[in-house]
Amino acid sequence: MEVENLKRAVLPNMSFITTVYNEEGNIIEFLKSLMEQTCLPSEIIVVDGGSKDDTFSITSKFFKYAANLKYRDLKIMLNGNDKGRVKKQKGGKLAVNVRLIRKAGANISQGRNEAIKNASGRIICVSDAGCILDRNWLKEITASYRDSTCSVVGGLNMPLCRSFIQKCLAVCIMPAEKEMRAIRYMPSSRNISFKREIWTKTGGYPEDMEYGEDMRFNFNIKAAGHKIKFNPRAVVYWKMRENFVQIFKQFFRYAKGDAVGGMYPLRHIIRFTALLTFLIILFSAFFFSKWILTVLIPLFIIYVFRSYARLIRNPGVKGNCIFNKFEKLLSIPVIPFLLLQIDFSKMCGYVYGAFYKI
Repeated sequence: MEVENLKRAVLPNMSFITTVYNEEGNIIEFLKSLMEQTCLPSEIIVVDGGSKDDTFSITSKFFKYAANLKYRDLKIMLNGNDKGRVKKQKGGKLAVNVRLIRKAGANISQGRNEAIKNASGRIICVSDAGCILDRNWLKEITASYRDSTCSVVGGLNMPLCRSFIQKCLAVCIMPAEKEMRAIRYMPSSRNISFKREIWTKTGGYPEDMEYGEDMRFNFNIKAAGHKIKFNPRAVVYWKMRENFVQIFKQFFRYAKGDAVGGMYPLRHIIRFTALLTFLIILFSAFFFSKWILTVLIPLFIIYVFRSYARLIRNPGVKGNCIFNKFEKLLSIPVIPFLLLQIDFSKMCGYVYGAFYKI
């Protein structure tokens, strides 16, 4: 376990919070990217939702190692009564307080709310295990608060791929920066910061939602009249799912969250309408003329165009998502299959969520 031994500025009134659950395979890489930031938050709060693996133990050992051997200004607090108030060492130098909390059975919303309740910072920065933070992420995700009118900032998520399936998934679901419209931007809580008062006014993360809770939080922020600023320089690298089972579960849960939270109904209506249109074309071709199937050609082009455009550009992300020539050729039939699986997963999840809500 190595933590880079560099002296960095500590940002006062900045609290970093995250929730974890069964992340023993990812947690070290995530924490290292946090500790190797060009500047550090004055407070780090990690809430474990009752992991069945060694996540909590690994996290505790990591911070103890960092404090004892590398970062002498770290103060470790394991479920102490002091809510992470900013401490100063001799000479007035700020220390970084770390607080680890176990909250068995907490979902991600409950975990985040618990972390924020225990935070002392005016600005709350949020990310998730399973991600890697760019070294300038904390600096960039908090830079806009020099403007007192800024209340919420979201950054740019970029894919982290280590297998062929992950690369294909990335071109299917990850928009390039130039594809994103700042005015419609809705950040994931793997890459967001906000003033604590915003969290208070909007009622925090919705604890009745297991999935899609961060989007519902965003909708509540906008409904309260606050703008969300997009800073593409605040980069988080998000690990893509590794196999088809994980991909199905991921998008099933996202769509379930949409249904439960009453979000993006038009998108799902379009998806079901497209399925109905496809079935009508198939039945028409069977009963009338096979030439009717030619209608599917332009529809297919529209369906795959954006993903194939990303595949052609394929600049990669720091070299980790670049297809070699064989992979690029093989991805041509795989990408439509993945798109269909994602849409099927979403339809199943939305229907389940609609009945679950009832």
